[in-house]
Amino acid sequence: MRIAVDSCSAILMAKAIVLEAFANQYNLCITTEVYKEILEGKNKKLMDALLTERLVQEKKIKISKVKNNNLTKKLMQDFNLGIGEAETLALALDKQCESICTDNKQGRKVAVIHNLNLLGSVDITVSLYKLGLIDKDKAVNGLKKLKEFGWFQDYLTDNAIEEIKNA
Repeated sequence: MRIAVDSCSAILMAKAIVLEAFANQYNLCITTEVYKEILEGKNKKLMDALLTERLVQEKKIKISKVKNNNLTKKLMQDFNLGIGEAETLALALDKQCESICTDNKQGRKVAVIHNLNLLGSVDITVSLYKLGLIDKDKAVNGLKKLKEFGWFQDYLTDNAIEEIKNA
């Protein structure tokens, strides 16, 4: 399954130390603009930027070019999205990817409106644990990092942590 990932989700999953496991299991793609957004942290030696760069170099995350720039512009106008989120959604809407991974509120709204297969960082972390791709400690610690760095309502990460602890 080919999954388009926006910068917010890629950065959050890198901080949660689950991006590499996600990239090892699935065919991830990011747009050129998303890659540029992530690499802005490289000068500051941010781990998420350095990890993403390595995963791209190792071809575990692929850079995809949006075919329909008009669709990107329309999404930006209609839903007040940044270019990275709009390009990521355009990949899925244009059938270049089967799923989209975003934690952006507006991006999630667009995905629901257009009936796209939608994933989020919390869901992915729980799924990686259930698939045996990360252990319980890594999953719980990852969810705690998502709670710390993300903009999730506490009950989302708290429920996911409980689900993992009780599994």
